[in-house]
Amino acid sequence: MRVGFLFVLMLAGGAACAADAPTSMQAMQPLLGSWHCDGVFPASGKKIASTIRFDTDLGGAGLLKHHDDIAPNTYRAVEAWTYDAKGRQFNAAIVDSFGGARRFSSAGWEGDTLTWTSAPEVQPAQKFVYARTADGTLRVDWQVQRNGSFAVGDTLTCKRE
Repeated sequence: MRVGFLFVLMLAGGAACAADAPTSMQAMQPLLGSWHCDGVFPASGKKIASTIRFDTDLGGAGLLKHHDDIAPNTYRAVEAWTYDAKGRQFNAAIVDSFGGARRFSSAGWEGDTLTWTSAPEVQPAQKFVYARTADGTLRVDWQVQRNGSFAVGDTLTCKRE
């Protein structure tokens, strides 16, 4: 698990100031724990189900997310999130079961929405949009840029386990 955080620190170019990171990462506390998600690929209408789990690490200065699709889908990913106090942004690195390694950044929560935007080298450009809802669910939309605009590639609605 700690390998993922070393990867983030390497990609982020030095990442967080230890004194500021735990306070900033506290914004992610509502995500902690395990979630069961059901969703769809809008373009095809094909259903998808996943489990995701958020855990703190690095003494509160980071967060690990495990994403596992439920068969027949096979996507699996580990994400490492940290806060860069100097850059005043959150950074994430995602490594997945298809051999992918992608970097993302976020300004943090804006109301109940957290948007991760891919680094310039990620092509096509991508976003992950997390939305907390009044009923306690979490919606996660993966968006991909097509023909100059973003389209939802898949959407999940998650309930805490």
